[in-house]
Amino acid sequence: MSPTRSSSPGKIRFLKVYWLTFIILLRYLRMSLLARIFGKNRMEARWERTHLKTARQIKANILELKGLYIKVGQMISIMTHFLPKPYTDELEGLQDAVPPATYAEIERRLIEEFKAEPEKIFARFDKKPIASASLGQVHVAWSNSGQKLAVKVQYPDIEEIVRIDLKTLKRIFGLLHLIFPQYGLKKTYREIREVVLEELDFKREGENLERLAANFSAEKSFLFPKVHWENSTSRVLTLEFMEGVKISNLKALRELGLQPSEVAKKIIHAYCKQIFLDGIYHADPHPGNFLVQAHEEEVEVSVEAEAEGEAPRTFREKRSVPKIIMMDFGAVARISEPMRKGIAKFFEGILKRDNQIISQAMKEMGFIAKAQNEEVFDKIVEFFYERLKDIKIEELKNFQIGQRQRLEDLLEFRKLNISFKELLHTFNVPKDWALLERALILLMGLTTHLDPNLNPLTIILPYAETFVLGKDRKFADFILDAVKEVLLSWLKLPTELERTLRLLNKGEIAVISKTGSRDATRLSSALHRLGYIFMALGGLNLGYLLQKESLPYYQWAYYAGAISGIFLLVNLIRRR
Repeated sequence: MSPTRSSSPGKIRFLKVYWLTFIILLRYLRMSLLARIFGKNRMEARWERTHLKTARQIKANILELKGLYIKVGQMISIMTHFLPKPYTDELEGLQDAVPPATYAEIERRLIEEFKAEPEKIFARFDKKPIASASLGQVHVAWSNSGQKLAVKVQYPDIEEIVRIDLKTLKRIFGLLHLIFPQYGLKKTYREIREVVLEELDFKREGENLERLAANFSAEKSFLFPKVHWENSTSRVLTLEFMEGVKISNLKALRELGLQPSEVAKKIIHAYCKQIFLDGIYHADPHPGNFLVQAHEEEVEVSVEAEAEGEAPRTFREKRSVPKIIMMDFGAVARISEPMRKGIAKFFEGILKRDNQIISQAMKEMGFIAKAQNEEVFDKIVEFFYERLKDIKIEELKNFQIGQRQRLEDLLEFRKLNISFKELLHTFNVPKDWALLERALILLMGLTTHLDPNLNPLTIILPYAETFVLGKDRKFADFILDAVKEVLLSWLKLPTELERTLRLLNKGEIAVISKTGSRDATRLSSALHRLGYIFMALGGLNLGYLLQKESLPYYQWAYYAGAISGIFLLVNLIRRR
């Protein structure tokens, strides 16, 4: 049966979807009522069973209806920010569960596009597909010159099916929005619609492929198929056929003499380059979109010296190195300028440990909803920052996005006096971020499968540093600027104090003290010592960073900081 021509015509399709939606809503309404009667804790296991039953029911209906619903199911399978885990687990299987169309329907599409039968377009065309997806399937063919090709053909009538299904989804998402307004489902629908309509244009996919291939032209580790435009249209895309083993097949990789950990590192490098340097990236990094080839190359190997004083030995030897083939460029995303600047500012805030910069960065990226209370936003960002700022890099490699806890317990919103509803209405998830988050979740799953012990931050941080500082700016200069900002704030302090004293003299400020002048003296003394501490540590840190430049006058900062530190230590001991 065709993925586009279900046994049900258009009207029956949307009636099935409406009925399924109605059944699911009733089921969850009943569960909510039972939870109020018996309590959430007693119903926890039953909730899990309900989620699993519903997820399987949705998956079965998607595979029956086919068409757009498969694409939508694949997209929502990675929406871990609000979907229960049984949903994401079940719907993930849709990537490899799409049944193919019949050859007669594929032949009809080719005749519509080229006004000729497949045998006249190609020297040979295999009738059996090698892959099938939500919008089309892939067949192997050979050109008249004997080159092996991969021909991606869009299903017949898919445009009409997509139009009907989008109309149905719009109504359903609108209904769900009335019941669950906090999840922004109307916006989710608009994003799904935009992505689906873009993926229907195979010509655009070919252009995306060539753009990414050009960005990787200097990278030997990544391969891209060539587009055969003479046999391509907006509904048929003909590419050079490239062979390799599936990236997730660890046994096959090792049989080729390749280390999965090396493949994982190359994938992370590739995505750092795309996101931080190019600003355009392959947004669908699931395992089916990567193949790996083994190429024998000469590499330089260094061996440590056997005896003390001897130089390490280096020699060249032939080794198998991985080359990764990227495929399926229907989902290629760009990082907009506001998002790009916001991400750079966000990393700057992390490096400076300044939650105000982090908050401003998130606003620039579009995370704050329009007409919302910015004070609430700042309080939430500060709350997160205070809890996450001391997490060490080594601890992040075990971080799993999919593991969720109850948000109200996690944030302890009673202390913030912020309701869960207020939180959801304050934050907005921009489309740029949603696509990037989806890609990063898939990428994390892939690299963890290849090497569970890999810490990706060791690869990401140098790219992030370049992204924040720019190619020509050094980290020492960044630290110097940060110290300047601190010094300027100290220089401004006397002016602020003078203004405050003037107001006090006028009687416009009232100060109530329960501890008296002795505590005020202690506070003044502590502030002076704190100032010395900041100056000493600043000199030490700045000198340490700048002495790497090997310029003598830079090193004076190090010595000055050290002398200040020793002087301060002696002074503090004497005053105890």
